[in-house]
Amino acid sequence: MFGTEMHLVTFVILVFQILVLFAQMLFYFSRPDDRSRLRFLILIITYILYNLFSGIYPDERYAISLFLQNIIAYLVGIIVAVYFVYYIYKEYDIYPFKHFDVKTLFFVLIVAFMLLFIIPYYFSGNLPMSRKIFITVPLMVSFAFLYQIGNELIKLYKRTTTSLKSKYYKYRIISGYLGLFTLSLMPVIVAIGDYQSIEQPVVNFGFIIMMSVYIVDFIYQARQEAIILLEVNKNKQNHNSKNRRKDFEISEDIVVSILNKLKRFEDNEEYLKHKITTITLAKKFNTNSKYLSKIVNTYKKKIFTDYINELRINYVLRRLNVDKQFRNYTLKAMANEVGFRTTDAFAQAFFKKERIKLSYYMKKVRKRN
Repeated sequence: MFGTEMHLVTFVILVFQILVLFAQMLFYFSRPDDRSRLRFLILIITYILYNLFSGIYPDERYAISLFLQNIIAYLVGIIVAVYFVYYIYKEYDIYPFKHFDVKTLFFVLIVAFMLLFIIPYYFSGNLPMSRKIFITVPLMVSFAFLYQIGNELIKLYKRTTTSLKSKYYKYRIISGYLGLFTLSLMPVIVAIGDYQSIEQPVVNFGFIIMMSVYIVDFIYQARQEAIILLEVNKNKQNHNSKNRRKDFEISEDIVVSILNKLKRFEDNEEYLKHKITTITLAKKFNTNSKYLSKIVNTYKKKIFTDYINELRINYVLRRLNVDKQFRNYTLKAMANEVGFRTTDAFAQAFFKKERIKLSYYMKKVRKRN
């Protein structure tokens, strides 16, 4: 198209992604402290660059040599793959596994690219042969990462309850897995040959699903933020709240931002992770622990530890009603599943909230079911 090697399907995908890019830029600049929006903005840019260079390169009509054109096109593909893995790690709080971190992935792919593609291609000038030599490494690496990260996403999906507020998080998990799966097919298609009409639709399919789910999730979060804003304004009008806010000294924008992040934290059931403190959560929210603690005390009406523990206990109660396998867990396994360090800590938190011993409650549940 337009005197280039770009296929129509690649052009259509590019136009769609550029439109989403402009919308995402508006979303990001409306709240520049939101790391999630920034990560997705960068992800869109990497896919645009991938589609652009894969679409126009290689072409003999450009002044730049075919050798450099192919290197650029393949290098952009590597960058997309590495950043996508980084995005999944950060967005779903999947901590890097041994030998499966982003630095290792980047190092392995770059070294393999230099030794198995650039050098053979430079000396032989044979692109198909160099591609076949190099592509073995990305094939093995992509399916290894797909297996390892895919397993973690499946665990997240199974652990997430069926409540309405968790529905959107489940959609995001599914879309993330699809994006990972379709991206892992890139080296398979490249090994077959240079077919834009096949490569671009397949590789971008999962990402387009991710963009669609992201937009739906953004609308949902905007509605939740509107509810939070109403709650903040209501508290401001309340005389007692005004008295409390004399010592609060936190701007309304920061309050709304942290409350919105807490809502997402609850919806995504991230409170099930171990070692959650005001310090670790404040770092994740890009704020400080003093602000976070005060906002939890004021708007959640409880101290931070009780706030986290009650979220976990409510999750246990919901899951016991719908998950037969979970009902048969030992108390130790159940405590570990929902983020408690010990069975005693789990039992104490349960009794504090429900005013009934955990062991007695579990006997009743198992007998009833």
